[in-house]
Amino acid sequence: MDTVKDDPNKFVRVTDMAGKEYICPLNALRDPESCTAEELTHCFNSAEEAFTDDEARAIMRSAVKKIP
Repeated sequence: MDTVKDDPNKFVRVTDMAGKEYICPLNALRDPESCTAEELTHCFNSAEEAFTDDEARAIMRSAVKKIP
């Protein structure tokens, strides 16, 4: 299983707290319980808070294009 988690070409669908669905690299996901208080201060409850819809779509398209 670690091989799958470490593969940069593996993605997972995630839903933010606002209900929007995104595709993220599996190896980028972290359990919030394992984060420090400092790290959590940089977290958003919704991707909408961090990116415009156009920016989020561009990021996802870029990540998917990298899949061989």
